[in-house]
Formats: sequence, structure tokens, C-alpha cells
Amino acid sequence: MSKQPQIRVLVVDDSAFLRRHIPLILEKDSALKVVGIAANGQEALKMTKELRPDVITLDVIMLVMDGLAALARIMKEVPTPVLMVSSATREGAQQTIEALALGAVDYITKPSGPVSLDIGLIGKDLIEKVKTVYTAKIKDISRVNAASEKFRRITQEFSQGLPVSSTPDPIPISKKGKIELIGLAASTGGPAALQILLGGLPSLPIGMVIVQHITEGFSQALAERLNSLSPMEIKVAASREPILPGVVLLAPAGRHLKIIRVGGKLYAFLDKEPYDTLHRPSADVLFSSMAEVCGSSSCAVIMTGMGEDGAKGIKEVRDRGGITIAQDEATSLIFGMPKSAIDHGGIEIVTPLDGISKEILKAIQV
Repeated sequence: MSKQPQIRVLVVDDSAFLRRHIPLILEKDSALKVVGIAANGQEALKMTKELRPDVITLDVIMLVMDGLAALARIMKEVPTPVLMVSSATREGAQQTIEALALGAVDYITKPSGPVSLDIGLIGKDLIEKVKTVYTAKIKDISRVNAASEKFRRITQEFSQGLPVSSTPDPIPISKKGKIELIGLAASTGGPAALQILLGGLPSLPIGMVIVQHITEGFSQALAERLNSLSPMEIKVAASREPILPGVVLLAPAGRHLKIIRVGGKLYAFLDKEPYDTLHRPSADVLFSSMAEVCGSSSCAVIMTGMGEDGAKGIKEVRDRGGITIAQDEATSLIFGMPKSAIDHGGIEIVTPLDGISKEILKAIQV
């Protein structure tokens, strides 16, 4: 059996301590080889062109050229899978969400600030994320994360502080069909995909809930970013919050979002149980509760992401007569979650990212 080639990694960080220790952590795994180390974005861009690494770990806050500026140049000039290494501060969270929109595949947070002498605490996760990022179809990043001129326009306007133009007109309430709730789930690649999807939807006559696998401290930044791009109100869900037309509730990191019905009305209920799920929030937990409470009046959508979360729950939605949609392989940065849902027989419709909004509109106007 031939030996698998090593994943070649370029490490970029402002901290001299982390420039020494991140390579030591990564090379504990024989599948990884650090081929270069850079101290700022300018060096990173130059070394990316020279070394052509398979993956870049990229610090967000750096002198000379910061991570966002470097990322934009890398994605334009030499597209490469990038894992952002960020701070858990509010500013760091906002910058990380912007980085995911610019084309970064995923992120990991430093455990204790810019230097993080305790970086070893995230060593296992760092190795696993580098391997996951390596599997992303980065050669398609311009088609996936910027699937249309609309996305390029939206991100450009946002970065310049301009209001987003040409938002779709709302759908009149009278056009509401049998669907009373839409649930979306995504993981790796999700923040960018959600921006495309929600930026292309009008204000809907029903409510929507989202499970996005994300680190604690980043939910609010993601909700604010999505809210700035959508005619709907998008916010982090509170427990027992009513589900209302034109409002999108994002499950907060660290809590499952379940659907409950009280007096005929739908509410979002936040819960730490079950404790044995790989992710919290979990797509399976959301979709299972939708199937139980809403039955055939559910529309469940599973998007780009690693792993199998959502496959079981979305199958329950389909079995109860609900509409189920999966993002296709060509436009998924990571096809794990959609593929698993398809393989388990839980999907009725498979469509490119740009087609999901059309299918949602079709579903609610039946």
C-alpha cells in the first residue's frame, strides 16, 4: 500500500511563541508537515505563492498586513484552504465571520488571547480542523462562496459600510401555503452559504430557525452579519421565544433549539439536553422536534458541513410528510452533512445553493 502524501501546512501568526508551538503541535500527527512559517499577512501571501501549501493556518490580528487583508489577496491570487486562528473577543468574532465570508473554510479560537501560552489545550482540535479544511473543495471557492455577482456585491457593500441594495420584496401573508416553519442546518462552510441564501430571500410569511455549528461567543456576530444582509429580522434565539413571520432565530452556541407548541403557537425552546450529542446545537435535535410538533407542515434544509448531524432528524421530517431539501455536492464546501442525509433517505430535493431559496418559496406557496 502506497503511503499517503502529507498535508503541507503554512503557519501564519503574529506571536513568536505560537509560530514556534503551532508547528510542534501539528507535526505530532504524521499526516501533517509544516512547510513554512510567516509572521504577517504580507509574508503569508509571498510564501503561499512560493510554497503552494495545502492548508494555511492564518492569524486574524497581525501587523504589516492583517489576516483579513491577507485572506482576500490569497483567495484572489492563489486560492488555498484557510483555517482562521482567531480571538474569542467580540471584535475577533466579527472579524472571523467576515473571514468566513471572504473564503476561509473554518476557524479555531485561541484559548486565552493573542499569545495563548496554553495553545496545547486545543492541539487535538487544531489537528482535526486542519485535516477537515484540507478536504474542502477550495478550487471551487470562487463558485461556491461567491456563487453569483449578488454575493460579491453584498460582501463589498458590507465591507464598505453601505446599505445592502435590491433586497427582495416581501411575500404577502395571503400566499402562505401549508408550511408553517422552515428549519436550516449547516456546519463547515455554513456562515458563507447562509449569507447567500438569506440575502436572496424576501421577508417570509412564516418563521425560520437555524442551527449552525459554531463556537460560543460567535453566535451574536453571525446573527448580526446575517441580519445586515437580509430583509428579515435575524437574531440569536431566546428560550421560549415565539416564532413569528419574517423573523429568523439562530440557535445560540451551547444550546439545542427545540420547537414546542403552546396554545396553537410555535415557540423556540433552548435546552442543554440531550448531553450526548456531538454538537450543541444539533441539527438532529432541531429536525426531530420539528417532525414531532409540525409534522407535514415542516420544511427542513440541510447545507454544507462535515459529519452526519441532521441525517436522522431530517429523515423524521420526511417520514412525517414534510418537505426536505439538501444542498448539492457541487456547491457544498464540505458535502458530509448533505450526503449523509441523502444516503439515509431523508431528502426529497437536492439543489445547488442558489436553488434553495427557490425551493423554499415554492414550498410555502403551495
